[in-house]
This record gives sequence, structure tokens and C-alpha cells, in this order.
Amino acid sequence: MLGSTNVNSNRNRDAFVLKATAASDEVSRILKENPNGHVHSVFTTSFNLAFGGHLVHVGALGNGIAPFGIGLDQADAHLLTTLLAVDLEAVWDEESMSVLFPKGISLSLHEAKWTNHTIQPSTYDLTSLEDNFMYLADRLLQDDWHTGLAETTDEKKQIVHYIVDPSSFIEGIPVLDKLNDLKNLVLHHELDEKEVFDYWIGRGLGLTPSGDDVITGICAVLSALEGTDQTFLRKLKPYLIEYGQKRTTFVALEYLLYATENKFHSHLQQLCYVLDKQRGKEFLKAVEEMKEIGHTSGADTVLGMLLGMKAAVIHKKER
Repeated sequence: MLGSTNVNSNRNRDAFVLKATAASDEVSRILKENPNGHVHSVFTTSFNLAFGGHLVHVGALGNGIAPFGIGLDQADAHLLTTLLAVDLEAVWDEESMSVLFPKGISLSLHEAKWTNHTIQPSTYDLTSLEDNFMYLADRLLQDDWHTGLAETTDEKKQIVHYIVDPSSFIEGIPVLDKLNDLKNLVLHHELDEKEVFDYWIGRGLGLTPSGDDVITGICAVLSALEGTDQTFLRKLKPYLIEYGQKRTTFVALEYLLYATENKFHSHLQQLCYVLDKQRGKEFLKAVEEMKEIGHTSGADTVLGMLLGMKAAVIHKKER
């Protein structure tokens, strides 16, 4: 490992301490069970730590908190990324409630607000849900929403129009065929789930490929809306355990595994909570926060939410 200095030898030195503002309660469990870890990956304003095969994401609080995340002030998050490097040792010190790094650097969770990322199913107002479904579909059609599923504006329109109205299906467009299979799997039709998941899991570029984001959006809706069939989630988890590491990135797989346990990024949680509420400031803020996740991740996740809403709830009403 880089940074071979034993972090424990630095405890008595003048420490450079940064304080976390918030952290997922899953992080507490991970650190207690696996106190010895390392820096997994570093980006501009965030980084991932690995403890016992589990990731802990550390980033700016304004970007939301992952279900396995720690949130800091944006300036502190950026500063930490400049001080750390991949494979650097990281140790959880229970006494000080801190993650210790070499050279006296530490991240304190002593004053952090602990957050719960489990979405609990609740009853919903169908009229408001349908209204917001159409609003989200219209927002996705706007130029400033970018999805990794489409290469052109026309293709994006075809995808959104198909989800809103499956009768608009156009033969010869492969992604629509695959979306139809995914929708039918949500509807619990008899399909080869491995074949469907093989297409979507890991499809696209980035730390969380577009296909994974779509699946996450579906899982969020099924978790949030009471009475939806949970078969999709029950089929997804064993697939991920057996094939996930071969199909997608470490980061994306972590998000998906949490999704099968009804645990999600804070921005996605917030949008799920207002899906069936009248559109006010809270709803509009949640939509804008989703849009800011990655280059295409927000839009791809919302596409998955729309597909889940259509298949699991609105389709039943239309039959």
C-alpha cells in the first residue's frame, strides 16, 4: 500500500482534523465490523474508502449522501481529496470516532448527524402520482436533461414517449425492445431475468452506468409505493451476488445491492417521498437535485422511476 506509515503512530502528533456534517447509519456498521481499510478511489470533490469489501463514499454534503456515505462541507471535501491517494491506509478509531489516515490526517464523525436511507413503503394518491409522472416525463424531454440511454434527441423522445404510452412502440429500435422486457419483468411476467439483467447491468459508461441507474430508479419506486410487487427486487439480489462483479463497476454494484435492501441516495429518497404530493417547492427542489447527480445518472434514474411507476401502478389502473 502507498503511505506505509502506521496511522496509529500519528495519534499523538498534532492532527489535521476535518469534521463530517452527516453520515449514513450504514457507515457506522461498516466501520465497526471492519476497522481496517484503505482509500479505494479519489475524484475531484469526493473519494471512496474500502473496509472489508464495503465502500464508504465521502463527499460534499450538497451533493447528497449515498446509503454508504459521509457528507462534509464542500471545501473540506475538496481539501481531503487533495491530501489522499488511492491505496492509502485508513483505520477507524472507535474512541475518537474518527477515520485516521497517515501524517496525522483524520476525519471525525463525532459531531455528524446520522441519517437513515431506508425507504419505507407508504400509501399514495394516484391522481397526484399520475400528474407528477407526466411532469417528470416532460422535464426529461427538455434539452438540459441528458440520458445515457439515447445517442440523439430523437432517440430520447422515443424512449420517454414509449414509457408514457407503450402503444407508441416503434419496431427496430433495440433500446425500446429492451425497455419493454424490463417493464415486463417488473410486471412479473415470465421472462428469463438473467437475460434481462445481463443487458441492463453495467450498460453504459461511468462509475454508475446508465443501465444500473435505470434499475436503481425502478427499485426506489417499488420500495416507496405500498402494495407493489416486490418480485423484481427479490430476483435482482441473487443475480447481483452471482454475476454483479463481472457485469458492472464496484461502485455501481454497491448502490444496486443497497437498492435491493430498499436503501438509496438521499436525493433519490427525497424525490420518492414527494412523488404523490402536490407540486410545490419541495417537489421542484427534489427534481433539481436529482438532475445534478452526475452527467446522466439523475436522468437515467428518473427514467427508471417512470418505468417503475408505469409498470407497477399506472398500468394496473389502465387495465
